[in-house]
Amino acid sequence: MANTSKLIWVFALTLLVAGTLSGVAWYNNRANTLTESVVVYPEPRPLKGVSLTNADGQSFTEQDFQGRWSLVFVGYTFCPDICPTTLADLARIHPRLLELSDKAQVVFISVDPQRDTPERLKAYTAYFNPDFVAVTAAHERLMPVVQQLGLIYGIHEREQSDYLVDHSASIALVDPQGRLYASFRPGFDEQSQVPLVDGDELVADFARILKRYRG
Repeated sequence: MANTSKLIWVFALTLLVAGTLSGVAWYNNRANTLTESVVVYPEPRPLKGVSLTNADGQSFTEQDFQGRWSLVFVGYTFCPDICPTTLADLARIHPRLLELSDKAQVVFISVDPQRDTPERLKAYTAYFNPDFVAVTAAHERLMPVVQQLGLIYGIHEREQSDYLVDHSASIALVDPQGRLYASFRPGFDEQSQVPLVDGDELVADFARILKRYRG
């Protein structure tokens, strides 16, 4: 009878340990699971032929992505909603991104080179964060870069002075090897009625990506 009781206690203890380990494994797996708001590409794509100009009038090429984690967003300074809201959110989470990686940088690509002069670009991004990098170029050099990033834009009624530019609301993630590694996708914000990337989810996903990254 004593042996039977001992076996029961050993069996119960085994189940308890197994259950605890299973619970920890489930929690850890859940904690490391990316949200539906990010797409990580199975085969990161190197960026090639990047020939842009930054707000200081200096060349910006694919070499400027090397050794950095770059969050790249396209837009324009006359944008009425998505751009200022997204850049403000990126400015809010920027300290947290730097805590995760001191190599993180935000790159704003203006897809409206006709109106976005270097001076205007510099003042615009500095309003949100002076560390943000602002770049642009003529459309023949700009469009191939935007397409490589998996983003798009289009200008309508360009002959009017107050024309609008349609553009992606996603944020591309370029890894330290200068490859398109992932894309943070927007959700629809009911309050602002515009598609926006959730900054807090972006931080959480970025942290998980860093843990998985093998280069």
